[in-house]
Amino acid sequence: MHAPINWKDSYYLSRDRIVLTNAQIPIPGIRVLAHHLMSSAIPSLHPHYHENCFEFTVILDGAFIFRTNGKNYTAAGGDVFIAYPDEVHSTDRFPMSHGEIYWLQLDISSVSRFLFLAEDAALNLTNRLQHLHRHVIKNNAPELLSLLRNAFQLAATDSNPYLIASYLVLFLNQLADSSEERHTLSREIYQALNFVYDHIDMDISLDELAACSHLSIPQFKVRFKQEVGISPRSFVNLQKIESAKAMLLEGMAKTDVALQLGFNTSSYFSAVFKKYTTLTPSEYVKQQRKKTAVSSETPK
Repeated sequence: MHAPINWKDSYYLSRDRIVLTNAQIPIPGIRVLAHHLMSSAIPSLHPHYHENCFEFTVILDGAFIFRTNGKNYTAAGGDVFIAYPDEVHSTDRFPMSHGEIYWLQLDISSVSRFLFLAEDAALNLTNRLQHLHRHVIKNNAPELLSLLRNAFQLAATDSNPYLIASYLVLFLNQLADSSEERHTLSREIYQALNFVYDHIDMDISLDELAACSHLSIPQFKVRFKQEVGISPRSFVNLQKIESAKAMLLEGMAKTDVALQLGFNTSSYFSAVFKKYTTLTPSEYVKQQRKKTAVSSETPK
């Protein structure tokens, strides 16, 4: 396995991905402010760290698995994943599934004019962030996401850096003051999740999920997204693909896996599998067998 690298993002501009660096955002302390809209999965992030730099990944849509300090953390819509300065992190073996994220890299190597703040205010903010002692913050306040979105939109249009910094200072202060409340599922949504687990071999419809939750379809869709972080369809597909992985590695044919998991055709199954893993079913099996072979040949 390769040693973790000190990763530094570069300026990048495309239809779906915009990465702005301090060269584009001349605000002391800002290393990167970026946005990525993923229509399908992208390869996993390898172990890396950011020297003297926080990284805040804000999930607008989708569900992602991050790994740090030997533990995996799941962050879904509305959540914020925090990688602390010099902390090695990755997405483990998991691709970054389709979704939408913002991320902010905050360089704390100097408090001089940090975010245009006075030195005592800068020290207070960075110390509070350091003492959060959590990697995933469950966020139920839409205004927190709006602050970062507004900052990014202003930065992307080359607006006043002092105004951009004011949004970021509010965002970071609200994050630093986030409560310790834990996210819990309501009984209605918990019933829907159990229905998915118990009927993973069926073509599960939105009507069925809403009915078992005793909610109307519009109510169910809103509640599910609020509590789970992703849409009901995305959740169902994620669970089916996880089941498919195990079945494929047991030697089942792609067509048999597709039929057993309620997909109408093997071609549709393959399309969904690739969307969530970046690989076709056959490529996934080949990759996993290669990893297993390499592992078995490695001296103990």
